[in-house]
Amino acid sequence: MTFDVDQGYIRHPTDIPAKIALCSDYGVSRNTCSESGVVGISIVTREFFSIDTALDITISISDPAFTASGHVAWCIPDRNGHYRTGIVFDDPETAYGVRMIEQICYIEQYRQQIQKQEGRTLSQADAAEEWISRFAKDFPGFSLTTPAV
Repeated sequence: MTFDVDQGYIRHPTDIPAKIALCSDYGVSRNTCSESGVVGISIVTREFFSIDTALDITISISDPAFTASGHVAWCIPDRNGHYRTGIVFDDPETAYGVRMIEQICYIEQYRQQIQKQEGRTLSQADAAEEWISRFAKDFPGFSLTTPAV
């Protein structure tokens, strides 16, 4: 399994639903501008977002749903009138949580793919065990360094 990475951003699987909403009470840190080396996720959105727009992302793959606040680092046209949007996260704990939930998304995608391609039905735990043993070492990480001033 290869991981789609856009300019250092983990590409959120398109078959795993995610909700994007404007966030009005989020301050943008100057430490996480796209040139700082901090990375985030890349996600397909239906609308264009300007750089530094504060967004909430909600991924309902777990109960309760995972929600994080970040801001747009870049937004470019994609297929079918959609946009590919790069979102970065100021707080290292939030970035870590996003990375973990993205791994869960990839594990779920793997579970569905195995069912479809091989006809094997895996539990979430079995899919996680297989995925971790086969792919976790290659899963992109986040750089949580702060640029020198």
